[in-house]
Amino acid sequence: MTVQFPGLLLDGILALLLVAVIVACVIVYRRLGTIKAGQSELKLLVDQLNGAALVAQRSVEGLAASASDIESRLKLESDKASRIADELSLMTEVGNNLADRIANTIEKDHGVSGSDTSTTAQGENMGSGRTEGKKQQREILAALREAR
Repeated sequence: MTVQFPGLLLDGILALLLVAVIVACVIVYRRLGTIKAGQSELKLLVDQLNGAALVAQRSVEGLAASASDIESRLKLESDKASRIADELSLMTEVGNNLADRIANTIEKDHGVSGSDTSTTAQGENMGSGRTEGKKQQREILAALREAR
């Protein structure tokens, strides 16, 4: 009996080790299943991320095209505004020159009529008309000076 007991004990230890290995394999198998499920979810997540990156790339390309289009339009509008500003500057200069000429003409008329001391009978009759005309000329002159 002594011969069989160590063999039986050895068989029992091997059986226990075999059960422990089977339990460990079941645990590993379940964890591998969890990992595999996580892997498929991860693949789905990566696919979604890839799709979002493609959409973002197309959006950026669209924004770049829009920005280029807007830049060209702004350049055209800026050039147009610059031309209009140049024209307005020229018009203002011409207007100032014209105002200077009108002012000089009015001042010359005032100087000539103010130095004319000889009055005729017609001049006396038209005196009130001249004063009113001079008054209007002074108002125009004052308005021109204020406009500058």
